[in-house]
Amino acid sequence: MNADYTIWIDVEDIFQYFENNSRPSGIQRLVYEILHVIRKQAATKPGIGNIALIRRGQDETQLFSSVSFDDLEDLFVIRADEKVTQDSRPPPRARTTPRAFVRHLRHTVIRRIESLPPELARPLLTIAVNQLRALRLLRRFVQKQLKRAPRSAPQATTGVVHSPTTSTAALPKPGDIFLILGAAWSEPGFGERLARMRKAYGIQPVLLLSDLIPAIRPEWCALSLIRDFKHWLDTTLPQCGRLLAISHATAKTIEDYTRKHRLKLLAPVQTVPIGSGFGPPRKIEGERPKGLPAPDSYVLFVSTIEARKNHILAFRIWRRLVADLPPEQVPTLVFAGRVGWLVSDLMQQLENTEWLRGKIRLLRDPSDDELAHLYDGCMFTLFPSLFEGWGLPVTESLVNGRPCVASNSTSIPEAGGPLSRYFDPENTDEAYRVVRETIEDREGLKMWQEEVRTQFKPTPWEHTADAILDACHAAYVDGRAS
Repeated sequence: MNADYTIWIDVEDIFQYFENNSRPSGIQRLVYEILHVIRKQAATKPGIGNIALIRRGQDETQLFSSVSFDDLEDLFVIRADEKVTQDSRPPPRARTTPRAFVRHLRHTVIRRIESLPPELARPLLTIAVNQLRALRLLRRFVQKQLKRAPRSAPQATTGVVHSPTTSTAALPKPGDIFLILGAAWSEPGFGERLARMRKAYGIQPVLLLSDLIPAIRPEWCALSLIRDFKHWLDTTLPQCGRLLAISHATAKTIEDYTRKHRLKLLAPVQTVPIGSGFGPPRKIEGERPKGLPAPDSYVLFVSTIEARKNHILAFRIWRRLVADLPPEQVPTLVFAGRVGWLVSDLMQQLENTEWLRGKIRLLRDPSDDELAHLYDGCMFTLFPSLFEGWGLPVTESLVNGRPCVASNSTSIPEAGGPLSRYFDPENTDEAYRVVRETIEDREGLKMWQEEVRTQFKPTPWEHTADAILDACHAAYVDGRAS
């Protein structure tokens, strides 16, 4: 791969997301894993080229501003509960250093803030993040001033290339790649900004798409999101030299949508492999956190509670289990995640039944340590979602050595493969049968757990990053040839 071009990676949506949310969702974690690998590859592999992270500029005269990898890391350290991948964690001895102590203190403060009511916790978390980022920027500014010669000219600030060997001020040049990995539709006018950047710099956009749910299944989304997402699709897709999808199901959805709406694509949609889980599973150390159910007494459902994830089906299954089986034979169903949107009826039903007399529990926004223990102690996981771009909770379950009973809809079988069991998420009777048979066949469940632990082969995130970088190079070559 030639190194005479730069890949400019847009991360504006991540910073926008964390302005209003205290914990990352699947898209933010996916982008973080990809960027973590790309950063490592840029520092160790020859020929990858220059890598730069950028945000939206202040106005049309400054179309973008630079962001460092450390800026991005700060967001996830504080917001993702110290979540880092295994190869970036400090060795055990390093955890007693002053830096480790500060991280531990910061972690404790953040968890205390998160325990407050949401209307109070959200603004306090935003203040904490902004203070930390401001302190880091101030430290860097002071360091640069100390290193700068007394009469040196000020450096440009419109864009800085971060590469293994250079950090000189630069602007995009014709043929450079503009890589879009996350939820860019959250930015009003993104398509218009992209058009201006293409005109000003001659860049080649490459877009990774997770799903088209707001456009093709609007019943699960807010009206504002439906409107903004459709506008984003119609103004962005035709400008992209390469379209990447996180699953074959998503790729087909994109092709169907563009054909129906007569949007001309510059190249066929390419599916990229998605890494399994978010880094290697954490090592279970120390005592089980307080408040978690006893090991082997529960089934785990990890997801934001929203209509599309189909928690209502899980509730109906457990209601029938409680009616059909002795109480001691019915495991607790644990919802692990935050309460989202379009689920007021479900939450009222849960309250009215006293959460099925305790047979269903909600653990809001579990920390990474709590989630690791939840996976380690569950019988199996449940994922009845109606529609997914990939199905990250399914692969995360398998990475953690736990089998998954899942929906057979859209891309979920791609994520779960042959080691998961499936049902039609629209068929309550079928879903009930599969779940009940799994609960009652304890010997078969033990064998299934062992199969998952010994046979599951995770997809490294390096494969995801390699496919994306290859697509960027292909777009660069196509741009030079045209």
